[in-house]
Amino acid sequence: MTELTSLLLIKAVLLSGLALWLAIIVLNNVVAFRNGVFSIGLLMGMQLFDQEPPIRTQLLSRRVKNALWHRAVFSFVLATEVVTMLLLARAALIFTGTLFGLPDTAGAVVSANLALAAFIALGLIMLTGGAWFAYYIRQESMQITHFILIGLGVAGTLLVNMPAH
Repeated sequence: MTELTSLLLIKAVLLSGLALWLAIIVLNNVVAFRNGVFSIGLLMGMQLFDQEPPIRTQLLSRRVKNALWHRAVFSFVLATEVVTMLLLARAALIFTGTLFGLPDTAGAVVSANLALAAFIALGLIMLTGGAWFAYYIRQESMQITHFILIGLGVAGTLLVNMPAH
């Protein structure tokens, strides 16, 4: 195995793994759609602020208790996950093709950059949406997870743009 081939393999494995992971997330979110809407409702309704000890803050004026909004937001996130997963799968397939002699390495990098931009955007959507509803007060681990996803997307972007020579 050459240095170039080994680096292409790492890139293909990373993109394939992210696509597969996100495919499982999408499947789970479709199968348990109501649970996802319920979770978004907890976040948007800021219901965790009412748990003991209750937190009283002016931020509670942002509460959204309308279930239609919860469904719409969860549907938007799910649609974004689907598009991102498809872009990651496409990039993984193109990188895998380069391992088998297809010459379009530059096209593979462009495809991966698009997919990883979508992945980073997905993390930022969840991060900013959560921040609007101050999820860091009672759900700090979710915020940390979203930062990690963004960091993973940035690290993946650096990797796929790394030349092998």
